[in-house]
Amino acid sequence: MIKIILNTWIFLVLSFLTLVPCANCETEAIKSDQPLTNQQILAEFTFKRDEVVIFIPVRIKGKEYLFFLDTGASTTAFDSSLKEDSIQPRRTGGALFTAGAPATIESFNAPDAFFGPFNLKECGEIIYMDLKMLSSIHGKEISGILGMNFLKKYVVQINFDGGKLLFLKPMAGKNPDWGEAHKIDYHPSGLPFITGTMLKNIKVDFVIDIGDGSTGALHRMIFEKIISENQIRTSEALSQTAGGMIRPRVARIESLSIGTFRYKNLIFDEGNFSRLGLSLLSRHLVTFDFPNNKIYLKKGKKFNKKDELDMTGLHLLRISNQTVVHSVDKDSPADKVGIQAGDVIFEVNGKNANEYQMWELGQIKQSGDKQKMTIVIKRENDIKKVSFFLKKKI
Repeated sequence: MIKIILNTWIFLVLSFLTLVPCANCETEAIKSDQPLTNQQILAEFTFKRDEVVIFIPVRIKGKEYLFFLDTGASTTAFDSSLKEDSIQPRRTGGALFTAGAPATIESFNAPDAFFGPFNLKECGEIIYMDLKMLSSIHGKEISGILGMNFLKKYVVQINFDGGKLLFLKPMAGKNPDWGEAHKIDYHPSGLPFITGTMLKNIKVDFVIDIGDGSTGALHRMIFEKIISENQIRTSEALSQTAGGMIRPRVARIESLSIGTFRYKNLIFDEGNFSRLGLSLLSRHLVTFDFPNNKIYLKKGKKFNKKDELDMTGLHLLRISNQTVVHSVDKDSPADKVGIQAGDVIFEVNGKNANEYQMWELGQIKQSGDKQKMTIVIKRENDIKKVSFFLKKKI
């Protein structure tokens, strides 16, 4: 889903679009357990391994635009700036359900837009939405989201250790090198989900959401049950969704199991539905065999990485080539040294703030309890240098 948290992971939620998947995007599942050899690669791309989403180039009328992959979006979305005034909606009445309030949307015929050897016109329909906030959060001009009405036709393999994205031709059988297979089921909206076990015996259906840079979320009823029964301490995360600003609770939960895989001390936020995000999936080699309704997981180099949250209280945007403070959590380390919303960040730890990618600043903000951080800020005509120590929330 498209979600952006103005915290450790910044994301905007575009989830559970109730658009009917286009008929010409359907691919019949292939039933076979025979090992697969000579898998045909349809397209290969590279991506930055530490980004919180996977960006890909899309060509429209000879110009290249930046989209990202999102298995948590049932349909593909284009930025509103790409919409031509003369085009009319294909239909109206779909609903955009987010962590905030739902909104009514219109769908349109997909235009010619080329992604490697593919034409996104094959999706049948797309939506247009304003992605300016998404661009400010990531510090890049983002023009669209590649959703499930395109992805479901293919085998999509993400090699997080190598920074490679492969689109493979669907074939009978499986590749034994892909790892452990798990069954994918689908929500009526077309979003894929798998089943995991929280703690020892709480079964949870998780939407697989590579558009969410966090570890994931738990439905509010499950979240409440776990934290109350196990007396788990919670914190808050500021989130910007398509429905407005919210502050979900977050908690560190002792264990999650998916098949034979065991994960320890993961941080989940409270949400309207349960999901697994890119941070959890990036611990593996991931192969989505959508035509055969399976996901394969194989341990990667970061399988045992630690889950952390922002430890500063700073929520940053990049606007007009400036790194700007969106907001500051009350009583946080940044608040206690006087940093305010609207301050412009000139330097971070002795380096020009704009020389950092936004995901790099996110890593610095969660780099460790009691780590020192020095920032040079500008407020109107005053320039000030401040230092503080990071403080772990949970």
